[in-house]
Amino acid sequence: MGGVIPFTDRELQKAWRENQEATNVKKRTNAHRLLLFYSVECGLKAVLLKRQSKDCTDSCRELVEVQHDINKLLDKLAAGEKQLGMKPLKNNQERKFSCGEINQMWRYGGCCENIKDGELERKLLDILSWIAQELQRL
Repeated sequence: MGGVIPFTDRELQKAWRENQEATNVKKRTNAHRLLLFYSVECGLKAVLLKRQSKDCTDSCRELVEVQHDINKLLDKLAAGEKQLGMKPLKNNQERKFSCGEINQMWRYGGCCENIKDGELERKLLDILSWIAQELQRL
């Protein structure tokens, strides 16, 4: 049993696009937000691979370190703009979690208290715009 399944940069970019397209609805549910989160994660990982001139996730040790943490990915990419980073979160059950655990909250039907889901969506959409610019530039 095991390790992390390797994916190519092309597969990550395809997942970035397709997950993003699946979230283009008027009223998002947690299922849409989850795809939005994964779109951002895939896009950031694709940018990291491109910048390092690598074509597969298993050739990039930084990806093992960051896992699902969007802030860590942004740090690795030196995205610079602090407004892209995400603050620690708390849901209405007093559970505290990092932005690397947002996917778990939405997957299991949770919602945020100290920041609204809509605010998280806007933050993720801002990051998606940055990703699009970066991938076009690379």
